[in-house]
Amino acid sequence: YVHFLASAALLHATSATDCNDDGYSMYVWSRGFDPSAPHCGGIYPPNKDGDNASCFLHNWETPEARAKLWASCFNPGREITRLFVSDMKNRIQFNGYSDAAQTTCDTDVLALLVEAHQFGVRIYALFSDSQVGFNESYMAEYPKKFNQNCGTDNARFDGVAVNNEYFTNIKNCDANNENTLFVTEQQDHLDKLQLTANNAAPLPLHFSVSWNWHCCSCSGGQPRNLEWPANSGTIKTVVAHMVDIVDSVDIQVAYIKNSTMVSRSTPAYDDWIAKTGKSNTSRVYTLAYTNPTSLCQTSFSPHIEGSTIAEDSCSIGNPRTESGMYQGFDHVESQLPGIKGGIHFMNGDYGSGITPGWPVHSSNPTP
Repeated sequence: YVHFLASAALLHATSATDCNDDGYSMYVWSRGFDPSAPHCGGIYPPNKDGDNASCFLHNWETPEARAKLWASCFNPGREITRLFVSDMKNRIQFNGYSDAAQTTCDTDVLALLVEAHQFGVRIYALFSDSQVGFNESYMAEYPKKFNQNCGTDNARFDGVAVNNEYFTNIKNCDANNENTLFVTEQQDHLDKLQLTANNAAPLPLHFSVSWNWHCCSCSGGQPRNLEWPANSGTIKTVVAHMVDIVDSVDIQVAYIKNSTMVSRSTPAYDDWIAKTGKSNTSRVYTLAYTNPTSLCQTSFSPHIEGSTIAEDSCSIGNPRTESGMYQGFDHVESQLPGIKGGIHFMNGDYGSGITPGWPVHSSNPTP
């Protein structure tokens, strides 16, 4: 571990503020898949219940987990420069402290931030409640409070990331594919997203959107238009409003075919291109799933959810491997200048070693 830190510091010695942040992004949920766990036999289980929980390890709180994470960030030529990191709420919820007495700063969080900034990787605290109340709006204050009360020049959050997918419950359109059924609810949802951005400030807010949120009938080209704020006269697609509110977005394309990744990325990408006054941290990412899903063509995982073998077949799209995912990123980036790939997620299956097509990355990368 010490040898890795020294090597990585030599190769990537920079601070996050100096980093040009032009690489991929990646989600780092609390726990990632461990193919060596005896109970699961190298197959990603459909849930984390009971003994299945033994097949998952924390993705960043130990030195060993962080060494694996940094190695995966520095896959030569495929560098990841922005991480959306979960398991932060309980560690920083008391004005940045981990205890109600407000005397303790979480040492694992501090270690993660120090190491990330040594390597030029930006860390966004990730919150995902996905309820109607949009509880992420008040959680968004925690990272800046941590920076104020526990942070140092080298140990600080660079942003806030939110994965709230409650919009899927209020997105249905009427029989004429007009957005008339949930107007008030959608306006309220955007009000709460704006509050989240306000509470996160001065840190930038990242938000995840689904490829189909912009349309009532995606195949028919019927947009999901919405006036927001209410009574403002400003009518755009819901996703265009979201892009305007937040600093950066990733687009969940949920497909592994090059042309479909492009077509599903394009509407939100166009909204981002049209956005005025973008900050120097504003980015747009096409997000690829690497965790098992119910349909083989929606994820680059080598097997579908619930499979009994580690690698099953799929007749649609790119190879379900790391290189197949990169092929998709390269194609989208060639068609949509300025967009970058986003990976969902560390050890699920990216960097896990579940199959030879999803290798564990070297702890001492060479240029």
